Amino acid sequence: MAAPPEMHALLASLGEDLKFVLITSKATLQAGEALAVTVTPSTATKCERCWHWRDDVGADLGHPTICGRCVSNLHGAGEQRTVA
Repeated sequence: MAAPPEMHALLASLGEDLKFVLITSKATLQAGEALAVTVTPSTATKCERCWHWRDDVGADLGHPTICGRCVSNLHGAGEQRTVA
C-alpha cells in the first residue's frame, strides 16, 4: 500500500495492526504520491483458526494446523494489539 504524506503518517501510526484494519494477512506501507493498493497472493499456509496466511503455521508440532500467533493467544501470553 502506498499513501501520500498526510495519509501515510496516520496509517503508519497503526503499526502491525494495519493488517487487521485492512482485514488482510499482511500489509506493507510505503510513501507515494497517491493512495494505491497492490494485492499479491500469499505463498504461506492458511491458519485453521484465524484464517491468516502465515509462514509459521505448523511451527508448533503440538498444534500443526495453526499459526504462532494463535498458539500464543490460546496457550501463552497472547499478542498485544493497540488499535484493532
